[in-house]
Amino acid sequence: MRVHLTTLGCPKNQVDSELMLGMLADAGHEVVAAAEAADCLIVNTCAFIDQAREESIHTILELAQLKGKRPGRSLIVTGCLSQRYGREVLDGVPEVDAILGTSELERILDLVQQAHARQDWATSAPPGYLYDATAPRLLTRRVPYAYVKIAEGCDMGCAFCAIPQFRGRHRSRPLADVVREVEGLARRGIQEAILVSQDTLAYGKDLRGNGDIGDLLLALSGTPMPWIRAMYLHPAHINDRLLAKWQKARVLPYLDMPIQHADDGILRVMRRGVTARRMREIFQAFREGIPDLTLRTTVLVGFPVESEDAFGNLLDFIEEVRFDRLGVFTYSREEGTPAAVMSEQVPPEVAAERARIVQECQDRIAWERQKAFFGTVQTVLVDGPSEDPAFVWEGRTAGQAPEIDGVVYLRDRGLVPGNFAQVRIVEVEGYELVGEPLPPGEK
Repeated sequence: MRVHLTTLGCPKNQVDSELMLGMLADAGHEVVAAAEAADCLIVNTCAFIDQAREESIHTILELAQLKGKRPGRSLIVTGCLSQRYGREVLDGVPEVDAILGTSELERILDLVQQAHARQDWATSAPPGYLYDATAPRLLTRRVPYAYVKIAEGCDMGCAFCAIPQFRGRHRSRPLADVVREVEGLARRGIQEAILVSQDTLAYGKDLRGNGDIGDLLLALSGTPMPWIRAMYLHPAHINDRLLAKWQKARVLPYLDMPIQHADDGILRVMRRGVTARRMREIFQAFREGIPDLTLRTTVLVGFPVESEDAFGNLLDFIEEVRFDRLGVFTYSREEGTPAAVMSEQVPPEVAAERARIVQECQDRIAWERQKAFFGTVQTVLVDGPSEDPAFVWEGRTAGQAPEIDGVVYLRDRGLVPGNFAQVRIVEVEGYELVGEPLPPGEK
């Protein structure tokens, strides 16, 4: 059977999609790039915030229309939306033949074969699935990086977050198994392994004798993987012992640590388990201990009870720390979370204005930091053809994570995707850079 899978949401979802496609390909199904060519349409959905749910629903409806153009074609909805709202999906969209939640991904094989029975049992299992290095995985994108999910679920219980409802409690993969997967990816030609989970720094705390995220990074330092990057780092888990291991590990000088806010009152109501002062200490320690560190964060504005003074404290923190990269989100009122029933909800228009102010502040800071790249020589991983027709290729420095941090545009036709190149930065355009490869012999 010809199968097409559409992936929505975060890199963790991307891993789940690649695992499902690997299972299907191993079972003899043909994976096709065009939805129009498929006998079975699958969409892996996201339900993190309201915009993500809207995108998921819109995509389901589009695929439902496509399904109707060919008799016998089936439609399966998987992922977080199915886990959280499976019954509503089946009742609201009769074109959907089957659903699968975030657990028991291997059931995708049965659903593809029996989709027309309108099966809904596959969504009812509580989240508990963890893949291992032996699981077949089909890397569909022609890029030299791959995401590695080292754990699943989250125990932090942030007041605004619904993830534990559909991803379950924190569950770590064994350290040796993660190392085996990274070694296998390196043998397949992958040049960058990006470690992801809902709470990456909690890795290993649930496995006696396994070691923590620092031990994992040290173990991965012995693999042939050239670049190793860790994402989604909660500041509440940082201590001096972990920082010491981080400094010894062969890991990219890149810290992705979402702060969400910097007013102590808001942090307390959010249940973040950390203070603004402690976060200042963490960022200072990492910058002092790791040369050329790129610091990335995300913040959440418009959270209930966020006053003008609290918002001002967040702005002051951003000005003081001076992040290299920053993403800003407006609060989404999520059903079943403590924040959803708080009485002092911030009007959406106020939240949107605060997000605009944060973005303008960060753009100014980032421009000042980006200008320092002009004229420097950088190691760039060439990802592939450029989306900008004015350039041949695009790649990234160690300080640019895929899809969120901008790229380095490259004109030279002699470069090879999947290889590293030494380039001189000749232009700086906002978050994007333009690089020219060094002539032979020049350093």
